[in-house]
Amino acid sequence: MNTPDTNTCQRCGAVVPARSTEELCPACLMAGALEVTGGAAETVSLTSGESLSRDEPTEFPCAFGSYRLLGLLGRGGMGTVYEAEEIATGRRVALKMLGQQLDSPELRQRFLREGRLAAGVNHPNSLYIFGSEEIDGLPVITMEIAGSGTLKDKLKKRGPLPVTEAVDSILDVITGLEAAFAGGVLHRDIKPSNCFVSPDGSVKVGDFGLSVSTMARYDTFITVSGQIMGTPAYAPPEQLRGDTADLRADIYSVGATLFTLLTGRAPFEGENVVQIVANAINNTPEPLTGLREDVPPELERVVTRCLAKEPDGRYADYMTLRNALLPFSSREPEPASLKVRTAAVPYVILMLAVGNEQFHLRFIMERTLPSAVYYLTFLGCGLLYFTLAEGIWGGGFGKRFKGLRVVRTDGRPPGIGRALTRILVPVLTIEGIRMPLLLATISSTRIDDMTTPEIVIFSVATGLCPMIPVLFNLTARRENGFATLWDLVSGTRVVVKQKGLARPSLEPVVKPEDPAENAEALGPYLITDEIIPGEWIAAIDPVLRRRVWLLRRTSSVPSLARRDVARQGRLRWLQKVEAAEVTWDAYEAVQGVPFSSLVDDGQQVPWETLRHLLHDLASELWSATGDETLPAELSLDHVWVTAQGNVVLLDVPWPGAPTAGSDRIPVGDLTGQQRFLDTIAAFVESTGLPLHARPVLRNLKDRKFEKLSFLTGTLRGLLDRPAEVSRGIRAGSIFMIPLYTGIMIFVGTRQGADWLYGITGDSAGMLALSTAMFVLVGSALIQLLEVPLRTTSGHSIFRLAVVDISGERADIPRLMIRWAIVWLPLLVPVSIVVLLTGWPGSTVTALSTLAVLLLWLGAAFHAALHPHRGLHDRLAGTWVVRQ
Repeated sequence: MNTPDTNTCQRCGAVVPARSTEELCPACLMAGALEVTGGAAETVSLTSGESLSRDEPTEFPCAFGSYRLLGLLGRGGMGTVYEAEEIATGRRVALKMLGQQLDSPELRQRFLREGRLAAGVNHPNSLYIFGSEEIDGLPVITMEIAGSGTLKDKLKKRGPLPVTEAVDSILDVITGLEAAFAGGVLHRDIKPSNCFVSPDGSVKVGDFGLSVSTMARYDTFITVSGQIMGTPAYAPPEQLRGDTADLRADIYSVGATLFTLLTGRAPFEGENVVQIVANAINNTPEPLTGLREDVPPELERVVTRCLAKEPDGRYADYMTLRNALLPFSSREPEPASLKVRTAAVPYVILMLAVGNEQFHLRFIMERTLPSAVYYLTFLGCGLLYFTLAEGIWGGGFGKRFKGLRVVRTDGRPPGIGRALTRILVPVLTIEGIRMPLLLATISSTRIDDMTTPEIVIFSVATGLCPMIPVLFNLTARRENGFATLWDLVSGTRVVVKQKGLARPSLEPVVKPEDPAENAEALGPYLITDEIIPGEWIAAIDPVLRRRVWLLRRTSSVPSLARRDVARQGRLRWLQKVEAAEVTWDAYEAVQGVPFSSLVDDGQQVPWETLRHLLHDLASELWSATGDETLPAELSLDHVWVTAQGNVVLLDVPWPGAPTAGSDRIPVGDLTGQQRFLDTIAAFVESTGLPLHARPVLRNLKDRKFEKLSFLTGTLRGLLDRPAEVSRGIRAGSIFMIPLYTGIMIFVGTRQGADWLYGITGDSAGMLALSTAMFVLVGSALIQLLEVPLRTTSGHSIFRLAVVDISGERADIPRLMIRWAIVWLPLLVPVSIVVLLTGWPGSTVTALSTLAVLLLWLGAAFHAALHPHRGLHDRLAGTWVVRQ
């Protein structure tokens, strides 16, 4: 029986103190059973005077330690969150304090552990933890305030979000979770109410109350095995069962959150927690397209894969999930130019290779049902391939190999109907002109009986009709996304497939040290190293286990704007520390190296890395100029590169850098800022610099940018362009056209070119060897003719270029040398063998030719495995780069 001093937990029946306003006991709160009505989140807003307990404030503002509480932001299973102002600095923060009704040694330890895990994550898409302390006997975590509520609040106000906005929000969440995972943290409680919206619209991950460390370096308070944690409507089945969870558990929760953003409801609902858990474990969610018509089926498949019951059925990592979602975001895809789309069309090649009687003339001369079936089957197979490949997957093998995809003008996949229209336009144009013309003009029943006019008509029709679609390319311009006529008719475009950016990471050279057992304390921190005795000290926060740098304050106080800086490009100011009549400013310490150490002893930085550094620096210069937090002068030693490959601009130069005392550049105006960025750009590895980046760096050197925002935007655009020559791209540029042509010719000659057997004999092996040599000799001659153009067909299709040691396009003499190094080792030995023995000659001739061919192919494979510089490029003094 309940007494006046007790209530009953609605979930388990346990006794709840009457002074508590919670309807659940502390154990059930910790078990994540906060959403008892189909997934309603726990964030609440109280009116003035309403209180969560008798001991909490009822009127705002009010004093609380060194803070002034301004209002209630919400409450959760671990405590209450207030908006507050730090009295000494005026900084607005969020204070999360452990609820007094939950205060116990175990829960206090878990509460502080949340702060410790969250403090290890520093990313724009994660709420920042400033510190932890105890005020009036209560543990308090001081953290960043997002300012615009949560995604759950946005859903309450607006209902289901537009598709692109929902996907954009989830992409921010993925980025924040990825940063947390890189720091060794699994969140385990992602849901709309734990995703916080900033005033600029970006989304930050918060509330690490149920997170666990994947490395357990300092974390000794791990969840008891078998204990169910998380919010049932968003937790994966393995987490609800108490099984071990990994990164794919968070991916499930991300999918569930996206489901909610698109529909306004959780993927699984029920009248109580038990029913929600049962539904989540046993049932599948209702199809998104059944709840909302404008959700693309492909996006539904992405969400369904995230919500797979077994972890193996989900995306394996965040990058793969990001790439799957990017086509549905607001990010505009890059249109594919005609040069990139150019490829050998199998239809045209096969027509020219199969032979007159087998393809061109059989239907026309026989005019029988079997010949018509042969002709229609051939065309039908081609139409079916392109229709299915482009309609379902967005592209066939060629497009996918080159990183292209076919989409509608709104970015969605084309579907079967549009894909069929795309291929019918060029094919029907060719055959609609060619076949009626030939049927009306050719009356011969054998090729040997064709008259001269018939031969002329046949040659013109066969040779020129396939060229008609080339005229359709005249509609293609950059302004319309390089749309050809069949693109315009079908409402489609060919774009470069969007991919997430992966930053090159660094092994930190400056390794932090742990404090000694008898380490000296400076304020709340334990000293680990005196970088500059009495001026710059490395220390650690023993509660949050976060490393900090303490800089002695020698002049003015950091401005309020500097103390409030919350960008990844600057160190976070944490607090002022006073000790022995000396004032110190505490900043977060970031693992990494000074930029000057990367370029010590004349080293150069690959463009893949430097482009990120330049963009980060330009972004920070632009932002710091706007809020007036930019130092007056900068040098190489002010640039700190983190272990994750990000740039942090230090307020003072790093004292241990190899170039300590290097020249400082005034950056108070645009000219100085461009000069500083050009100083960084000068260390680029020129032989790996893509051609598209050269004009940007040249304009930077000449100080031609009118505004820093123009430069920052231009550098951001370079991040979306390919920087490296991958092995797949290099292999495609070497082998695709010859292999494609060789296969087509081999198949065609096997079917209809009896004349060739007079040369090769009745041997498929000899025919294959002859075909290979024919194709390679033809390729060599074509590339020789292309030397004056300073490119090749393969390089043009795959957007590659050849440069010399200065990084400029190789000149014609050097390209001639490169051509000779590539082809003469194949052509000269084979020519000698043919001259001595004739062709096809004996078995010795064939074996000798095959041996030379295999050696040559070995060198070609070496070039594919070393895409930036194969053996022939090393001998020619050239490099292969992106255009």
